[in-house]
Amino acid sequence: MRLISNFRIVFFLFFLCSSAVVQAQKDEKNVDYLVLMNADTLYGKISSVKDRKLKFENLQKEKLTFTPDQVFRAYWQSKKKVYAPSYVENGLDPVPGTSPQTYQVRKAQDLEPTFAEVLVDGEIMAYFVSELHFGGSGGMMIGSGGAAPMIGVGFTKSKYAYALKKATGEVIEINSNSSGLFSGNKKKRILTLGRLINDEPELFAEFEKEQKYNYDVFIKYIMRYNELQRAKESPLDSSRLFIY
Repeated sequence: MRLISNFRIVFFLFFLCSSAVVQAQKDEKNVDYLVLMNADTLYGKISSVKDRKLKFENLQKEKLTFTPDQVFRAYWQSKKKVYAPSYVENGLDPVPGTSPQTYQVRKAQDLEPTFAEVLVDGEIMAYFVSELHFGGSGGMMIGSGGAAPMIGVGFTKSKYAYALKKATGEVIEINSNSSGLFSGNKKKRILTLGRLINDEPELFAEFEKEQKYNYDVFIKYIMRYNELQRAKESPLDSSRLFIY
């Protein structure tokens, strides 16, 4: 009887431990986390991400603020978004004589990275970055007291998508209707993506045969290219934390 009783106790403890592990794994999937540039990982809750500031509350309820040079990746689980520090928003120089237009990242000493939303992570990074456009307008405001000058100031926010190849520092814009991947000219679309993936000839040959070019097709080929490069990496390569 004592043996059976002990077995029940052991089984019960094993069940509790298993439940705790499952719950911890479930909770971890729902929590935000940061991978810092020193390779530490912090779990908690992201409250906001702006160009140069990320607000975060850790599991001890401490409110912390990080700048882009401190964070390698930020995983905002509830919004299903990933952010990384990048120079693509403020550091792009056009490469002369390229058509479609390509860019190089200018990493000057006074250039600071900003947080950019990551669309694809890997050897080829695809980012969303935002840009504010300020504008003003003038006119006359007419009321019961007569006419008076009126000046209106407003701004609009545009999002641009860029793909950056780490090995070359080459950057292409991928949401331009005139020169990017989704332009009306099929040859331009092939040229644009070809600049980034033509060192994988078989993959590029598949892309050339595509009949339609859209966002999903682009993401598919970038992800497949990154998988091919990841298979060639050594553990040392994947452990290096850089800002691009």
